[in-house]
Amino acid sequence: MIKRRSYPFAIQPQEVDFRHRATVMTIGNVLLSAAIHNANDNGFGLSRLDEMQCTWALIRLAIEMDEFPCQYDEITVETWVEKVEQLMTTRNFLIRNREGEIVGKASSHWIMFDLRTRRLKDLSSLEELRQYADDTPVLKEQPTKLPHTEGVVVDSFKVKYSAIDVNGHVNSLRYIEWICNCFSLETYRTKSIKRFEINFLNEILFDENVTVAIAETQPDDFHFEICKNEKPACRARVIFS
Repeated sequence: MIKRRSYPFAIQPQEVDFRHRATVMTIGNVLLSAAIHNANDNGFGLSRLDEMQCTWALIRLAIEMDEFPCQYDEITVETWVEKVEQLMTTRNFLIRNREGEIVGKASSHWIMFDLRTRRLKDLSSLEELRQYADDTPVLKEQPTKLPHTEGVVVDSFKVKYSAIDVNGHVNSLRYIEWICNCFSLETYRTKSIKRFEINFLNEILFDENVTVAIAETQPDDFHFEICKNEKPACRARVIFS
């Protein structure tokens, strides 16, 4: 049994910003892609979940980057399940450059959602899943429950077609995009995101009204709250270095 696997990715021109560096959205995308590949390899991918009439849902993600890969860089993402609890599983990631050096780390929390009952699946009964747990942490500061933010609303809009995924709600990468768009080009010219953390609270649907609020709690430490129709849907934290 192979508990940890690595998956190759190449950073494409459409996945970088004006500095020719991968965006946080790109990093999030390769992490989620690696998670999908590994879940399939471990027998708990989308085809198996379709049989169970269940789906995975990402609820928390924390990313720490020492260096963002550039256009055409080849990277690998190593991923594994750290632990399986009754209602939540923790999946970790290591991002390596072509030389094998670690340039980023991430940790995520997932739940399994029963599509028939609309309730969370009890994971303690899935022994097949539990046997893949590696029990190896990756971040000193794990993804946490972020607090409510009394911030300034800096963006507001209605959800359009392009934000909706196959589950009929806003794709998780769109939240990351909305948050990263709150900063100026000058900020990105002079600073780099050291840690990006996000909590998903409630799904956002097509045509719902969205507001994005931001508060700088300490220098270069920003907290966000995304609301739909004035109800919290997502909270996030961005730390620059």
